[in-house]
Amino acid sequence: MEVRKKTGLVVALLVTLKATLLASPFASANMLLDRMIVYFEPGKQPRQDIRVTNVSDDNLFLQTEIYKVVNPGAENEERIRITNPDEMKLLATPQKSIVAPGGRRTVRLVSLETPKETEDVYRITFRPVTGDVEANQNAIQLLIAYQALIFIRPEKPVYELVAKREGDKVTFTNKGNSNVILRNGEQCASAEGEDDCVEITSGGRIYAGQSLTLDLPGKGKLVRFGMFDGTREQRREFTFPLK
Repeated sequence: MEVRKKTGLVVALLVTLKATLLASPFASANMLLDRMIVYFEPGKQPRQDIRVTNVSDDNLFLQTEIYKVVNPGAENEERIRITNPDEMKLLATPQKSIVAPGGRRTVRLVSLETPKETEDVYRITFRPVTGDVEANQNAIQLLIAYQALIFIRPEKPVYELVAKREGDKVTFTNKGNSNVILRNGEQCASAEGEDDCVEITSGGRIYAGQSLTLDLPGKGKLVRFGMFDGTREQRREFTFPLK
């Protein structure tokens, strides 16, 4: 959270919301985005659009910023803003725009390069910019910026999960080159029936080369998860010997 003071005792609060939520659309005090996660697939159009709607009664001064995510999902993850045109592999246009009250603006994303090995991860910030306020006014403006999560898939995207259980915890490691989301999990005593299954409420995204450790709710030897790659979900079972 960033607090900025401006002339006329205006305080602008800028909150960046991470795109780990999968539901859409997302609304703030002054704008709405029709999508927060974008996948660029190999062999398909290198263009994607995000539509921004101004839901306020004032003009929306919008600015976009591109950040390359280095070591996504790791403790040493970094988000590096890309400003040098020679370093840009992902474009977002227009970078600055004015959206009238109730109006819409399409921000076009263009991928300039397909990764050869591991998918590239970016975050694009949609940042409302406050205007000047007369010095004799006292006001508070709440400005909420959103970050869309962008994946540019390699030529042959694949996730490859291996699982290791230790006591009441299981660790999944993604040895592939593309991320996957674990969801709709359950732990069962056997594969024959469904009455002995317990829901696993936790889950999450596993980036390429990263691991995710989850708590298991029961003692069953069978663990099932839905694996969503951004396009489809596949069900997979993992069986662990009881100790």
